[in-house]
Amino acid sequence: MLVANLWSMAHDESRFPDPHKFIPERFLEDDGSLKPKEIEHIVFGFGRRICVGRHFADASMWGVIVKVLAVFKILKPLDDNGVEVLAEPEFSSGLVIHPLPFKCRIMPRFPGMDSEKLEELITATA
Repeated sequence: MLVANLWSMAHDESRFPDPHKFIPERFLEDDGSLKPKEIEHIVFGFGRRICVGRHFADASMWGVIVKVLAVFKILKPLDDNGVEVLAEPEFSSGLVIHPLPFKCRIMPRFPGMDSEKLEELITATA
């Protein structure tokens, strides 16, 4: 069995300087559009074995993220004195690497909304 080293591909310093830093701007042109070559979805496979549902998965994730961010603010956690703290990213180890759980605050973007109204906004369709 052949397993592609996606981690190494995503952390190639010749393509991505400082690959361990969160710099989303590296994927954008000066006008804010996405750099076509940098949006390769290597997680969906390659060649003849590429995932046939990749477009559906990508669009579905985009829709979920957009709806959540339209309704909620995701903020840094607070310490005991009420001061924001920067969460240090931690990752699992092994064949499949993923972020470990971290603390954050999820607040309604619009004050005074109850849970029913927030749910209605999230589940609404265009």
